[in-house]
Amino acid sequence: MYLLFDIGGTNMRIGISSNGNTLKETKIVPTPENFEQGIQTLKQISDELSNKEKITGVAGGIAGVLDQDKTMLISSTHINRWVKKPFKQELKKIFGCRVFLENDAALGGLGEAVKGAGAGKNIVAYLGIGTGIGGVRIVEGKIDKNSLGFEPGHQIVVIDGNQCHCGNKGHLEAYVGGLYIEKIYQQRAENIKDAVIWNQIAKYLAVGLNNVIVHWSPDVVVLGGSVMKSLPLDMTANHLKSILTLFPQPPQLVLATLGHDAGLYGALALIAEH
Repeated sequence: MYLLFDIGGTNMRIGISSNGNTLKETKIVPTPENFEQGIQTLKQISDELSNKEKITGVAGGIAGVLDQDKTMLISSTHINRWVKKPFKQELKKIFGCRVFLENDAALGGLGEAVKGAGAGKNIVAYLGIGTGIGGVRIVEGKIDKNSLGFEPGHQIVVIDGNQCHCGNKGHLEAYVGGLYIEKIYQQRAENIKDAVIWNQIAKYLAVGLNNVIVHWSPDVVVLGGSVMKSLPLDMTANHLKSILTLFPQPPQLVLATLGHDAGLYGALALIAEH
């Protein structure tokens, strides 16, 4: 029995798999503010979903930057009370098995690359646009090699622009992330009906996607996360077409298909890889 999780800035998704290929059962709960509560919640829901059956492998993603050995968060703009806590060590102590950790957006992208909208493509660029923005480059079904992960949401798109929670200014996340959309436009993304507002947001996203594409040169760009349920893909594609002049054949732009389960399928792929 495998325990899988996806810990975001707002919600924590937890699932189990009995065969290492499909999800047996999942549950979504609010992400606890502090690490100790988070560990307790993981254990409690694991027991509930597995009927206390022995867990033989644990894998999951968490919102933030992990250390090079993938044992703990070293920074996070949304769950800072989890930072520098012995996450992997605690999970190994509780479950007595191998534990694999990754950035949450990286596992969401891996899931989409293996079982979702990017399946069959050699190089997949993924951006998860929710409370904040994360992303990853997937090459041949694996997370591309990196030192401290990928953070495309913290690329600068406006010099000295909007304040980002990370402490810097002008980041893509501060214009397109759900938390910032609500702050700027005084309403949640799902409630915005004004095409003028969405056109402005789409333009900022297109600038960020241009940068992602010229750096990563993907076969396909997959866009997931709650904001993409409201942000018109055609608006973004049209702005990108006018901005991305270097490549005569831009990569395909598609919406993610796995929804909340993307990170959990990515966790399964991470277990399979090891």
